[in-house]
Amino acid sequence: MRTNRILVPAITAAALITMLAGCSAGESTTATKADTGKPSASASKPSSAPSVLPDDEVRTPETKADATCTDGSAVIDQSGTEVTLKGACPKVTVSANDAIVHLGDVDELIVEGSLTRVTVGKAKSVSIVGNANDVLFAGDKPAKVSDEGEQNVTQQQGKK
Repeated sequence: MRTNRILVPAITAAALITMLAGCSAGESTTATKADTGKPSASASKPSSAPSVLPDDEVRTPETKADATCTDGSAVIDQSGTEVTLKGACPKVTVSANDAIVHLGDVDELIVEGSLTRVTVGKAKSVSIVGNANDVLFAGDKPAKVSDEGEQNVTQQQGKK
């Protein structure tokens, strides 16, 4: 009888641990776009291109700022901000994260930040090294597009 007093709780504890381990193994702790508004990190590129969020689903930062083109270039590094650069600028580097950036025409656009939406008039070349960015252009598709990041979208404004 003494063996049963020790054996039954031990078997019950083992069964409970096994059951809990099985439940937690199937759950994902990675945040997804649906629950946080931000894409989750991914170790590999998706098999199909992600779609751009409609304008009414894009979070608009409360802070707004203007940028200037000096000596033919501009650097936009105001994270969490809606930044506008009026007019054309030959070279623009966007290193801001979680921002919205409005640009005129550019020759060279470099996007280093992540989780940023960039709208641009016309661009000759676009280079993206950050992750989860939307680059939307008003003119024809840029002659050169380089995407070294993950989950980026480059397309004409208004297209889906």
